[in-house]
Amino acid sequence: MNDFTDDVFDERKIKKAIKKGKRKTIFTIGIISVIVFVILNILNFAISAYYSQKTFKQWDAYIRLSTPNGYISETVDSRGFLGGISNYKVAKDMKIKSLVIEQKQYSFGLIPSVLISRGSGGSIGVTGEDWQVSYKENGWREMMFFHPNVTYKKYKQDEELIEKMQGDKIYEVALSFDKPYKPNELPFAVLPEMTWFWINTYTNREVKAFQKEAKENDWSSTFIREHDVLGFSTNSPFTSTADLDYDYDRFLKLLQTSVSSEHKKVYSTFKNIKIEDIEILGVVVYGTKDQILEMMKEPSVKAASLGGIVDNY
Repeated sequence: MNDFTDDVFDERKIKKAIKKGKRKTIFTIGIISVIVFVILNILNFAISAYYSQKTFKQWDAYIRLSTPNGYISETVDSRGFLGGISNYKVAKDMKIKSLVIEQKQYSFGLIPSVLISRGSGGSIGVTGEDWQVSYKENGWREMMFFHPNVTYKKYKQDEELIEKMQGDKIYEVALSFDKPYKPNELPFAVLPEMTWFWINTYTNREVKAFQKEAKENDWSSTFIREHDVLGFSTNSPFTSTADLDYDYDRFLKLLQTSVSSEHKKVYSTFKNIKIEDIEILGVVVYGTKDQILEMMKEPSVKAASLGGIVDNY
C-alpha cells in the first residue's frame, strides 16, 4: 500500500507527465496553427484571385469604352490580405501595331489596398492663345472632340500639322461631325478597316452644360476630352448597319461590366436601343497621310484632332 502511494505522488514522474502533456499540447497547437495558416492562405489567395479577375474585367471594359481602340495589355498584382493592388499597362491598337501609352494602378478585393499617388501639373484655364492640349505618358496628344449640338468659338483643325509631317506614318485622327448621324446615314460610303465610332450617350443636361461652357469660356479649353467620350470599334470595312451588330452588342456588354457607375447608367438607357437607332457624333480613323487628309475634306467633318503617330511598318 505504501509502495503504491509513493509511486502515485512521485514528483519526478509527475513532472515528466506534465512535460509530456505540454509537448503534446504544443505539438497539437503547432499542427493546428499550420493547418489554419495554410487554409487561410488558400482562402486569401482564392478570394484575391477572384476579385483580381473581376476588377480586371471591370477596368478593361472601362478602358475599351473610353480610350479609342485601347485595352489593358498587362497587369502585375501585388496581393495583401483579401485584396491588393494591380499595376497595369494601357495599350492602343494603331492598325498595324499596338503600343503602350500609359501605366496606372487600381485596387481590388474585400479589403482593397489604399492607393496614394503624387504628381504635379498645370490645370486647365479659361483663357489662352493656343489649344490646351493634354498628353499621355508616352508623349502622344490626347484627341479633342466637338459635340455637333454645341456651337464652339473655334474648332480644332490639324490638317496643316499633318501635311507638314514627313515619313511613312500611320496617323490616328478624331473626326467630329457637323451633326449626329444614324449608321445608315454616315457621310462616308466606306470607312477604313479600323474605325472607332463616337456614340451620342450624352443627356440633355450634359449637352446644355457643354453649351454653357462653350459660351462662357475661352475657345482654348472648350472641347470634350478623349476620356469623356464613349464608343466602340470595328475591324472590318463598314458598308452597312449589319456590319456593326456584333461590335454594338459587345459595346453594351462592356457598359454593363465597366467599373464606372456612369457607364452603367448609359447601359440602362441603351439596352433597348437598336443599332440602327443610335447616333454617331464622329469617328476615330487610322491611315496614311493621304488617306487621312482625303477624309478630312469631307464637308460633314467639323473638326479634326490628331492623336497618336506610328511608323508604317
